Amino acid sequence: MDWHYVPESGSLDFGTNGREIIVNSTAQQLHHDAVRFSDTDALRYAFELSTKVISSVDYHAMTHCLLSMIEEFPGVKHASSYEVFNHKAKNITGLTHQDELLFRRFPLSLEEEYEDEYTDVLARMLSENNTGISLLRTEKSHYILLDIVKDVNPPRAILIEGELDEYHFTILEGLFSVYASQTALLDKKERDVLTHLLNRQSLNHVFTQILDYYRKPENEFDTNNCSWLAVLDIDHFKSINDNYGHLFGDEVLIHFANIMKEQFRFSDFIFRFGGEEFLVILNQTNAAGAQATLERFRKAVEKHQFPSGKVTVSVGYSFLDPNGSMSQLLEEADRAVYFAKESGRNQVVNYLDAKEGLQSHDSQDIELF
Repeated sequence: MDWHYVPESGSLDFGTNGREIIVNSTAQQLHHDAVRFSDTDALRYAFELSTKVISSVDYHAMTHCLLSMIEEFPGVKHASSYEVFNHKAKNITGLTHQDELLFRRFPLSLEEEYEDEYTDVLARMLSENNTGISLLRTEKSHYILLDIVKDVNPPRAILIEGELDEYHFTILEGLFSVYASQTALLDKKERDVLTHLLNRQSLNHVFTQILDYYRKPENEFDTNNCSWLAVLDIDHFKSINDNYGHLFGDEVLIHFANIMKEQFRFSDFIFRFGGEEFLVILNQTNAAGAQATLERFRKAVEKHQFPSGKVTVSVGYSFLDPNGSMSQLLEEADRAVYFAKESGRNQVVNYLDAKEGLQSHDSQDIELF
């Protein structure tokens, strides 16, 4: 038995034609039907759960809270959340292969081409969905997709395996509406207004997730496949502001951020830390890979036509030790940048390579802003 969507009446019906049917609808389209099946208790319970969702301090805590709630619903076998890349804001009909969509799993996955037992289903449903809530029933299982693309970057998706009765579907619809709105608000809060990169505020929870990832027993740590923290500092940025004005300075920052988006992978994390200082966390690579990636980025900046003319960048990076602290690792990358600046700027420096030469310098003398 398959789900069918009847646009004329806006209701859900059952049918027997075909083996697999996807039902697409936005939360707004489903609202009339959900309320028809709901009662006061369901709405009250949805409100109580929603207050817990919106009380979360950040997106990751909120998503964990929502997934825990959904997995308690009768009929739910599994629920998982993803960030979606190469997914357009409008309907992306015509996508037929999973490799046209890339996913990052929550809790954190660092693989460049992440796959699990649900990503095929997720890719298929996303390719046929207009955003909102959609349903898929196959011979093997039933799925519910919560798809958020409006006002968020990257788009987010929650895939639920299982089947809900009308009572719990009403609750899910209400939770999804609150979650989608709150996700958009938190996404703006956790991003830099000028460049739209992740901001300094979001660094802490991303950093914590990465450390937690490597500390899990199933993720055996390997120095040939680990993470690296790099500080990217635009050379002579104060002179750009002084000579051309702050509007030109802002344009330089935007161009610089766009180069970061082009040069680094979606599985890496890029931040504007403040002023002309940016950060990147490179994942799943070794020292040679980190050096090559950062050197490629440095050259891309050097060759780029900025509004103010030629711009260069000094880069310092350090191995992300799972047993270290964020402040310690930031200090190491900062000191590597200091060494790069002292050595003539426009270069990439590994903290371990520069450590001996830095021993005579006090880290408190480093000034990057």
